[in-house]
Amino acid sequence: MEILKSQDLKKPTISVLIYGTPGMGKTTLLGSQQGRTLIIDIDRGTNVLVGCENVDVVRVSENVKELQEILRELQENCDYDNVCLDSLSELERSILTTLSIRNGTGSPSLQDYTKTNNYVLNCCRQLRGLQANVMFTAWEKCVEITAPSGEKYTRLVPMLRDKNMENICGLCDIVGRIYTDRETGERKVWLEGRPEVIAKDRIYKRKCCKFEEVLNGGGKNAELEI
Repeated sequence: MEILKSQDLKKPTISVLIYGTPGMGKTTLLGSQQGRTLIIDIDRGTNVLVGCENVDVVRVSENVKELQEILRELQENCDYDNVCLDSLSELERSILTTLSIRNGTGSPSLQDYTKTNNYVLNCCRQLRGLQANVMFTAWEKCVEITAPSGEKYTRLVPMLRDKNMENICGLCDIVGRIYTDRETGERKVWLEGRPEVIAKDRIYKRKCCKFEEVLNGGGKNAELEI
């Protein structure tokens, strides 16, 4: 058994999942972080980052066949401070579409869904193994929840298949939802977990923060309203 002293540990990195409706600024958030950033562009939304310094983009085709090669190269040599995958929702959709075409049925089979779940989760784990902060984005969806008491309510969650959504949220240190501050009109990141919203910040214990503060710990514990 190898025991490492705390002073010998490598610099800690943070894994983050950010979700929200289209147009809320998920890709802009990725480009606002400090340090060198690589964005793996699945849904072709990085045009909003034209002119951003210290941001590199690698675009993946619709069948995402290049993704594993990109991950292998990053595992061999990653000199970025932040590596981002934008977005997991589109990655799931692309893989399911590719498998449906391949099996000739035009619609995904149960096996296709299983393959997709495993592929996406494996990609997330490979990225988390890098010596860099890792950021994922996802679209947002509403799900109806029935509490043990019988009460029903709507919950805002990342748009991922249920099993993968739970696993990936569990893997990430920070899960945040983009929202609009009612007082200032500014878009921020919601970090407080509630029955109505999936969110967490197990690193800095915040309720919310600005885009550029997600990784550096800035933010506040203000009262939040959905």
